[in-house]
Amino acid sequence: MLNYWRLIGIIIGSALFGLIIGRTLLVMLLAILIYTFWLQQQWIQLGKWVNKPKKNPSPKGIRAIDEACRTIEKTQQQNRSRKKKLAGYLKRFQAATDALPDAIVVLGQYGEINWANHVAKELIGITWPKDSKNRIYNLIRDPAFQELINLETGQVTANKAVMVDSPLDKTKKLEVRVIDYTGDNQMLIAQDITKTVRLQVMRRDFVANVSHELRTPLTVLMGYLEMFNTDVAGFSPSQWQKALPVMCQQTERMSDMVHELLLLSHLEMGENVLTIAPVNVEKVISEVIDDAHHLEAYQQQHIHFNGQENLHWLLADKNQLRSVVSNLLFNAVKYTPAESDIHITWQVDKKQGVLTVEDNGNGIAEHHIERLTERFYRVDKGRTQGKGGSGLGLAIVKHILQRHDAKLSINSKLGVGTTFRCHFPITAVIEEPVDSFQSS
Repeated sequence: MLNYWRLIGIIIGSALFGLIIGRTLLVMLLAILIYTFWLQQQWIQLGKWVNKPKKNPSPKGIRAIDEACRTIEKTQQQNRSRKKKLAGYLKRFQAATDALPDAIVVLGQYGEINWANHVAKELIGITWPKDSKNRIYNLIRDPAFQELINLETGQVTANKAVMVDSPLDKTKKLEVRVIDYTGDNQMLIAQDITKTVRLQVMRRDFVANVSHELRTPLTVLMGYLEMFNTDVAGFSPSQWQKALPVMCQQTERMSDMVHELLLLSHLEMGENVLTIAPVNVEKVISEVIDDAHHLEAYQQQHIHFNGQENLHWLLADKNQLRSVVSNLLFNAVKYTPAESDIHITWQVDKKQGVLTVEDNGNGIAEHHIERLTERFYRVDKGRTQGKGGSGLGLAIVKHILQRHDAKLSINSKLGVGTTFRCHFPITAVIEEPVDSFQSS
């Protein structure tokens, strides 16, 4: 309304001034042209301000333009606030997906990559934004994944999971699932299931190995029992003398196996309470060396011990520490040639105490080392039965060390030998027994 009164005022004022000078129409026309030019400049200024509000000031002087400016500023403020909120939501979404252990990839209608989290780079080699708009099936070439793709449209089948090898590491197994996201978008989720697959393999091998271990003694016992059941009276004393030791041996073997399985189960569940006290490592090793000399598999191997003066004491459970030493040393005796050298070392530095058992046997291939501590895992399926082992010793060693905050490392080279090292924390090593403990 103010603008109309301003225009009327300009017309009346210019008309009066024109009457005074005798040029009424000319003055009115000139005044209207000047006013029109000024209005045009205001609208031009408004356009510049709308396009670049930070570089150009907003126009002032016309109420309609002022109201338009205020409305635009309010709308811009609301848009900035909305944009800030959306950016915050997006940032939180990206942070949440980056925190997930799974690879997340947002796909367009035709399988093009619209976004990916950081884990996608580690598991499937997709880097955002470098791979933006690339088709997902050009990056994952696994045949199982290609089955999800419609070759005509390039679309990926949703709500179906497949297991594929990681494009970056063939030893990694991934479960890839595509789900509907928003609109025509889809979300690809790749989960690392390597450990799950490995556990399934271990479970399957465990069942097979237990069955295999029990089959031989049970077959022997069943064979003799069938013979006894058929003709007990016909058995001569010499036949009894031959059969009974074999039956006892096989029964003892099954009993030892069950005992070790129960021990391993208790260790895994943490059911056995540790009796921590200062243990003389040198004394325990010497006792185990004496026992090794009486093993059936002992073939005059030369067992050498090298300790460290004044640092023979370790805070540990004596019985479990003895089990660790005996398992490692007895294995070395069983699997090294006659009259070969076996070295046992106890060394302490500023960071740890290390118990080492080193032999110069046949050695172990590298691909076996990772699985040596699995139950019943064997490098050579045939040799352990002949040597009398159960395949549980290293699994027991690993779990005992874990309960002592220690760890086992294995190094081996074919034709050279194998080295087992038990790494104990330096806090468990003492120079002499403390009075509050009972030393052993």
